[in-house]
Amino acid sequence: MADTENRNIDFKDASKESVKADKSHNEKKPHKKKSFAWWAGVIVLILISITFILPATGISSLFVDSSIEFGSYGGEPIEYANGSDMYNQYSSLYMQYGGLMDSASLLQQAYYSTVVFEALTQKAEEAGIYVSEDMINQRILADGYYNNEDGVFDESVYNAAGVAERTGIYNTVRDQLPYVTVVNDITTLVSSDAEKEFVASMASNGRTFEYAAFDYTVYPEDRAVSYANSNPQPFTQINLSVISSSTQSEAETILADAQADPASYDTALSEAEGSSLPYFFYELEGLGEENVNAVFSADEGSIVGPFLNGSTYDLYRIDSAPVMPDFTQKETLDAIREYININAPELITEYAAEAADVFYAAAADDYDGALGQAGLTSHAVDITAPSDGSSAIISSLQYTDSYGLLNSAASSDSSYLESLFKSEPGTVLAPHAAGNAYIVTRIGADETDSDQSGFVETFYDYVTSSSAQSDLQNAIFMSDKFEDHFLEKYLELIGASAN
Repeated sequence: MADTENRNIDFKDASKESVKADKSHNEKKPHKKKSFAWWAGVIVLILISITFILPATGISSLFVDSSIEFGSYGGEPIEYANGSDMYNQYSSLYMQYGGLMDSASLLQQAYYSTVVFEALTQKAEEAGIYVSEDMINQRILADGYYNNEDGVFDESVYNAAGVAERTGIYNTVRDQLPYVTVVNDITTLVSSDAEKEFVASMASNGRTFEYAAFDYTVYPEDRAVSYANSNPQPFTQINLSVISSSTQSEAETILADAQADPASYDTALSEAEGSSLPYFFYELEGLGEENVNAVFSADEGSIVGPFLNGSTYDLYRIDSAPVMPDFTQKETLDAIREYININAPELITEYAAEAADVFYAAAADDYDGALGQAGLTSHAVDITAPSDGSSAIISSLQYTDSYGLLNSAASSDSSYLESLFKSEPGTVLAPHAAGNAYIVTRIGADETDSDQSGFVETFYDYVTSSSAQSDLQNAIFMSDKFEDHFLEKYLELIGASAN
């Protein structure tokens, strides 16, 4: 089906002539119609889709008057140059995501897609894979390059395409079929019904749990207040109206206007969707000691800043002088507990261990009664299969434990995980550490989750195929054949453009 001026193509009776894979890509872009982008839905590699399309026109190249080699695979350069695979991949991504992603991200994704394409094309060559004329013809027909508006092959559309365009379509499909063949061979897995049923049984049979948590949220009020009285500065509170700007000059303009007309600050606050809220001293420590001290030492009504706060430049108007809050208020107590959990976790752990031991002494015989006596709420965990969380198809505590502490304890101690599934239903396990916290767990009932069984049977082939794809990805990017210089070359380009 290769087009020349002296050759007409019979789509209904393609010949069986075989052709060797050819990696040259110097053709012009055909007019429309989908390409091998359909394979993007079949193989999920890295963070991108494999969307190689026909050679592109009408899209400005990133770099002018040169080709840039970002790396290589098996000795073959991965380069960005007019008409190269990486150029065409970038063009495809740009047309699809140009309005959503910056050019640097698009370029990086185009690069890694090209590495995958090159690696699998070399694999096809090593295997001696040939594609027949009939395979090429059938793929062109299937992809609808010459379909009419009704989605049916139309000879008039075919005849209207120029020779160069038809040749470009033919050559691109021919060149990419070996790659597609390798992808299909490696990632297409067919599992037996018996295998699916076995895994479905594993996934659907599990047990429930519940546990009492001793963490920073139940740290006693008297201990929290005592800590705050001994360390008052972090909890000093001030009311501020804050405006965030994307640039320093923008923030300085707002400041200058407010100094000339104080009322303009409220207008800017509204337009910028700023905030007027109370802040603890520790919440502003990210500004740096000098800047946070400037805020807390400023006179009421004054404006301080702009200070760089992450990616924005912030102005702070002092709406009221700093005060020590009421440490017995719930919001303040919660803030104190969170602060202790981050900055003095040993205090939380010490209390949690003591409280969990006391609770367990009563809970071992009467779990529900101990909960009521301690004023605690039990955290329920839905049916969970005996899994360490490494399976992509069998659910684990990572997904069923919404509060997270039971998963934390089990994932850090395999013997504790084993005890969860080997202990008799109704057993109350001894206290166990979970990060800074401690938990006391009661084993629930053994149950069957039919939804999990149905999920496995429906998606098992997809998940196993995805795992094969992940293995393929890792093999490519960990291979000694892959030389990666993307970051180095990209930084050189940024530096050159800055000059």
